[in-house]
Amino acid sequence: MVTLYVGSSESFAGKTLLCIVLGLRFKTAGLRVAYFKPLGLMPTRVEGVTTDEDAAFVNEVLALGQSPDSLSGALVSPDIMAQAFRAQKIDVEAAIMKAFKSLSQHADIVLVGGLGSVLYTGMAVGLPTGRVTDMLDAQALLIGKYRDERSVDAMLAAHDVLGDRAVGLIINEVPENQLAYVRETVIPFFQRRGIEAIGALPRDQILNSLSVRELADTLNAEVLCCQEDVDELVEHFSVGAMSVESALRYFRRSPNKAVITGGDRSDLQLAALETSTRCIVLTGDLRPDPRILSRAQEKRVPLLLTRDDTLTTVERIERVLGRLRVREQKKIRRAMELANEHLDLLRLEEKLGLAR
Repeated sequence: MVTLYVGSSESFAGKTLLCIVLGLRFKTAGLRVAYFKPLGLMPTRVEGVTTDEDAAFVNEVLALGQSPDSLSGALVSPDIMAQAFRAQKIDVEAAIMKAFKSLSQHADIVLVGGLGSVLYTGMAVGLPTGRVTDMLDAQALLIGKYRDERSVDAMLAAHDVLGDRAVGLIINEVPENQLAYVRETVIPFFQRRGIEAIGALPRDQILNSLSVRELADTLNAEVLCCQEDVDELVEHFSVGAMSVESALRYFRRSPNKAVITGGDRSDLQLAALETSTRCIVLTGDLRPDPRILSRAQEKRVPLLLTRDDTLTTVERIERVLGRLRVREQKKIRRAMELANEHLDLLRLEEKLGLAR
């Protein structure tokens, strides 16, 4: 059996989505796959059992059929953190090992989802990444988000934490205008340092999009119409606070967008509905004119009503962007396409001893 720990140099770098991509690939190859998250952070209830939300989602998407109590060893709750701060004994290792041994009995490969950053997450409760990989005797795959050259330092530090257990590095979220530089300069730099680079993934508009449903949840907004279209993905955001003539030119530049505007700006709302718009966010708790509601229903464009003003709404959206959790099938399909195009997954399989 192979155990592969997927960790990252920072939070929200793409660990869960990478586990899904690898899990789908390994299942297609006929391997028995299991998923495990030693430390969970986001509790959810499944069949009356409290487990980690990401782990439950991976179990569902990969159709693993694992029992909820086998998906995560322990949840990093406020109670556990309080015990750590008071120097009280915290014994979650036994729970982690019990769950891991149970799920791994009938698996060819166990994908282990890391929590937060390899560099620091888990230290307060006595379970840093190095301790977890040793406990599970896991090989480790590192994924790092690339912004600029300074991102390399974090990846190097994270790779040092993983040590000899590291089998490869995936560089994620590379801006399109830096992709050639990363491939021609940064990857050879890593390779000269003995770090196996599996590939670089470009920043992708679909993967960084937000569904209308997520947007409504983020803003605590009321969906006034077109509930059946809330799973559509928003790829751009436009703020409407100009003349109609300027707005039309502005709106036409951005497809698949959400338009944020005051609930009293019927002129801008009508302009938005004549362009490629996924939803309109009406701010200030001002309900739209009946004509707008009717036209939105014709165009199948959800209207979201929020109590916040436009500035506050924009700030709330900015806070959630870059911290998205993948839950849409369209994103998973896109991730598979990108992985097959940009990653040397055969090399990864060779490193894991899974080469076909």
